[in-house]
Amino acid sequence: MLKPSIYVISLQAAQDRKASMRQQLDALGVAYEFFDAVHGTQNPDHHLFKKYNDSKRALRRGANASLRLSQLGCFASHYLLWEKCVQKRTPFIVLEDDAVLQAPFMSFYEHASEFAANYGLVWLQPSRKVAKQSGRFLEKIGPFKVKKFFKGFSGTTGYLITPATAQTLLDYSTEWIYPVDNTMDRFYEHKVEAIGLDPVCLAQDDGFESFINDAATHGHKRSLSDTIRREYTNFKDTFSRNTHNLAFYIKTMLR
Repeated sequence: MLKPSIYVISLQAAQDRKASMRQQLDALGVAYEFFDAVHGTQNPDHHLFKKYNDSKRALRRGANASLRLSQLGCFASHYLLWEKCVQKRTPFIVLEDDAVLQAPFMSFYEHASEFAANYGLVWLQPSRKVAKQSGRFLEKIGPFKVKKFFKGFSGTTGYLITPATAQTLLDYSTEWIYPVDNTMDRFYEHKVEAIGLDPVCLAQDDGFESFINDAATHGHKRSLSDTIRREYTNFKDTFSRNTHNLAFYIKTMLR
């Protein structure tokens, strides 16, 4: 099978990030392309932003919790690559331009076709939601332990995605309520499991200034009603996630 295409999401102005990614990927001798990220603050009327439902977000997360234009731009950038993946009918490795390739990355690239045949989405970064990449062991591919993660990942530094899964995420994302990483982590709704690796292939370079997804600046005190609304939403999500994970656990135990 052909190797997946590698796309690096990067803003046109982020020349230092592009230089870092070129240096890393050129050293490995792999083919790749830069994909122009959507700059939300410079394109506030981008057509994909119409998918964002601020009213529904307020109902779930409370007032003053709107997604920032930078977050919408980040979502749009990944969304457009999912569309491209479907159109090209080939798996993609999607990297953000602050990725730091680790030693196992090339080994993953060599085994990428096998991963794509078995899993629709594989996270190459460490999970920020669990310690020590703790997840349920599924199988070994090459030097990697493939694991099912029960809380997701947070962040979109890098992942492998197949056309079928890209279409699933597109279908699920007809309405935007959460940032793209939180949306992808809602596996208990869209049924795309949170699959990761041990060892991981990527780290995130926190030394770069953030362009796509800048820091929050809301700073508003949360009202009691907003706190109750958020806690209720969190409770429902936790219940749905735990129910899904239990079903997954039982299914794998019976194999």
